Amino acid sequence: MEYVFGTVRRNGVDYENVKTVGIQHSELTGFCSVKREYTDNIIEDDFKVVEKYRSKEEGGVCYDWYIIDDHNRTIDKFTPAKAAIEVGIADSQDAVCELSEELDERITEIEDALCDFSKE
Repeated sequence: MEYVFGTVRRNGVDYENVKTVGIQHSELTGFCSVKREYTDNIIEDDFKVVEKYRSKEEGGVCYDWYIIDDHNRTIDKFTPAKAAIEVGIADSQDAVCELSEELDERITEIEDALCDFSKE
């Protein structure tokens, strides 16, 4: 089901609304939560249904319109990027470990060279 949020003017007053689009009619009531996940963000809409004011069916597609109130939208851009961030952190940690090993080897070589020099 697809949810389209917007506004509607009824009796000279603007109200927030949501239109549902799907293969069957919706029956939203009370408090609702709609979560939509995309590649770059997750959008969650929480709202209270005030009334269903229109229904229509056209070409096998069902449409329903609702007046809503107490609408709150949250957009999460972190969670979809979290996996890439974790890979970057792991890669950085691996690089630091490799540099640390190389530094330890180089320090050992310098110490050995100094010991060899002092024996001469």
